[in-house]
Amino acid sequence: MNKEKIRAIFFDFDDTLGNRDQYAYDCYQHVIRSFTDLQDEMEIEAVVQQCMIWDQKGDTDKAYVRNMLEKEFGIILPMEDFNAWWIAHLYRFCVPYEKSRETLEKLKKDHIIGIITNGTSAAQRGKLRQSGLEDLFDPELIIVSGEYGFRKPDQRLFLAACEKAGVKPEEFMYVGDLFRRDILGAYHAGVTPVWICPLPDRDCRADVLRISRIEELPDILRNL
Repeated sequence: MNKEKIRAIFFDFDDTLGNRDQYAYDCYQHVIRSFTDLQDEMEIEAVVQQCMIWDQKGDTDKAYVRNMLEKEFGIILPMEDFNAWWIAHLYRFCVPYEKSRETLEKLKKDHIIGIITNGTSAAQRGKLRQSGLEDLFDPELIIVSGEYGFRKPDQRLFLAACEKAGVKPEEFMYVGDLFRRDILGAYHAGVTPVWICPLPDRDCRADVLRISRIEELPDILRNL
């Protein structure tokens, strides 16, 4: 592949541009401190760390986390629908990775940049706004699954992004952290996937471009 062929680079948001581990941790801290009587810092930390395990990087229904809190710690959260509460509040804690803005500014000099993210419009656009990265993107190039009625890995989201960016799939690169949703979805749409994998030596038989941090992407492009 020739780097001149890549005209547009789109990104997942959570765990790609946004440091979801950090803002999920902070949100669980808020929940435990606000809605329980726990005072001991070590006990609070133990509950929060367990929530992070149950959360599975956002892949677990929050009803499961709520049920496990009651089962394991006797904690009964007051909100009837923890999923709805989480969607409505998580964005308030959103922070980007340290090098996200710097990397995006570099890439924007020579490429069209955008976002394809799963979630509700309010939640994902709220995260982007809170992260301080929103001004870097053309609003038309922020693709949120909740506004389309289907989610990654559905290739229609990637093809819609190609159309909005005015590029062909072979001129399009997509960067994300979840193999099933991001990498497989991009592959099926005929665009170039880049997998953010914090463990670069993890066994993977698929021939995909891999980086461990977002700031490595400019080097990847130079070496294509």
